[in-house]
Amino acid sequence: MEATHVARMQLRCGAVRALRPLAFALFVAAAVLGLARPAGATATPVTWCGTDEVSTNRVPNLQVSSAHQIRVVYAIPSDGVDNFAADASPIATDIGAMDAWWRGQDPTRTPRFDLYPFPGCTTTFGDLDLGFVRLPHPAVSYIDSSGVNLEALAVDLGSTTSQDVKTLVYYDGPTVDPDICGTSFTNGLSGGEIGMSFLFLQADCFTDLGQGGGLARVALHELIHNFGAVPIAAPNSCPPPDNGHVCDSTTDIMYPYTYDGDTLDTAVLDVNRDDYYGHNGAWWDVRNSPWLAHLPQFPLSASAQGPGKVAGVPGVAACGPTCSATLDSDLAVRLVARPAAGSVFLGWRGVCTGTGACRVAMNGPKSAVARFGPKPKPKPKKR
Repeated sequence: MEATHVARMQLRCGAVRALRPLAFALFVAAAVLGLARPAGATATPVTWCGTDEVSTNRVPNLQVSSAHQIRVVYAIPSDGVDNFAADASPIATDIGAMDAWWRGQDPTRTPRFDLYPFPGCTTTFGDLDLGFVRLPHPAVSYIDSSGVNLEALAVDLGSTTSQDVKTLVYYDGPTVDPDICGTSFTNGLSGGEIGMSFLFLQADCFTDLGQGGGLARVALHELIHNFGAVPIAAPNSCPPPDNGHVCDSTTDIMYPYTYDGDTLDTAVLDVNRDDYYGHNGAWWDVRNSPWLAHLPQFPLSASAQGPGKVAGVPGVAACGPTCSATLDSDLAVRLVARPAAGSVFLGWRGVCTGTGACRVAMNGPKSAVARFGPKPKPKPKKR
């Protein structure tokens, strides 16, 4: 299954070249200049609500249905110029465009981007948990004969991630070939160092950051590779040197070429749904990726009346008097009532009944109330 294969993909402007470095299969795609297509719709602008530059995951997370999150990171070499403040909102805008595009292709799924509740933020992707990493080495350390040294970047970024996390890296450093605009490991079921996809902000092939355009399209192309596409068994899988892509339609987001003027909204997620997404075959289906949220998401609220707390709400410690979370539609949650010392659990109200643990299926908005009261005093014994 391709999900366990480690590979690199590079999207290029200009001529296609096949490269075969040791231990990696290199997937190459070309952006053919001069074959212009109409520009797509402008992305809805997003203002990033953060103000700090941190490399580690901010907590708490807003996406609590699963630990499988996609973290977005802006990275520069040790001698690089920090453009984080200028690029943060355009990056958040493109992430919002990716989310809207995916929901339009499949209303039941979307990538689970890592979000953080910034105070006063009123937009979903204004809450993007956007990381900043100044790498420990200068730009020359991240360049090799084929372009950007993907392995060196991944190793130095490894401390900022975990096996549950895939990372979309906006790398603001020089490259050998300015026509290479993205690259990715292909490993559908792993995060960490090989769960990374890269966008090169100093490349020349796309300069439309924040417009939901070609760079946003490249970003999703790379993420889909990292989700495990395109399996060799796919019926429309391209022959070498374009293996890892599909060749049945130029509009497919996993087609090995893109055209000057292409934008995200001109792309299609698996034309005919027969190669890598929502198919009926026995090979890996990206639609089953644990890094995709299941839509629609519904709110779960829990509250405690009296001396006690409710445990089991994802992302929340035992809570009282109230707590809440927004969860994937098919998630099953187990709520447990925990009386305080000297009190007893009297029973549930709302979606839960009885006096035992409560299992809640998140197929709609749900609310549960745990009622607690003082322990009855023991009756005096007769002499």
